[in-house]
Amino acid sequence: MTQVAVEVHRQIRSSIHTAVEGLSAEQLHEMPDGFDNNIAWNLGHIMVVQQRILYGSSGLPLSVSEAMIPLYLPNTSPADWQTAPDAEALVAMLMPQQEQLEADFAAGRFSENEFSVFTTRSGLALGDLDATLTFNIYHESQHYGFILALINLVG
Repeated sequence: MTQVAVEVHRQIRSSIHTAVEGLSAEQLHEMPDGFDNNIAWNLGHIMVVQQRILYGSSGLPLSVSEAMIPLYLPNTSPADWQTAPDAEALVAMLMPQQEQLEADFAAGRFSENEFSVFTTRSGLALGDLDATLTFNIYHESQHYGFILALINLVG
């Protein structure tokens, strides 16, 4: 992974954090008409995906709990949750997860592990860490747009 890509990742994650910081739990959980998810789901989703594709494909332990993963996989919805997760805790996890990524990159943890190819839902095979980090930046940017749209409706 290049340092520039890690810095770009920090920028998008920081932008997401800034956008949602200070929203109430009600705003984070509100699911407006026409949307299949809410801000809380988008936050959990980007964190789970980042962990699965970067850490999981590198054979490193994930920083998200096993219980968190099925709540935020693609094609899931808050409408299916038995109990709503703590949305404010999700906001609080955003930047520490980013800081851990940066620390692991700086420590060379990713280069010490064998990378497994990750294939996206659209069929794109990500065969190395650079491609996977680049894809994750794209993915988080997409969800940042969804989050901004939701904020306009719930803010």
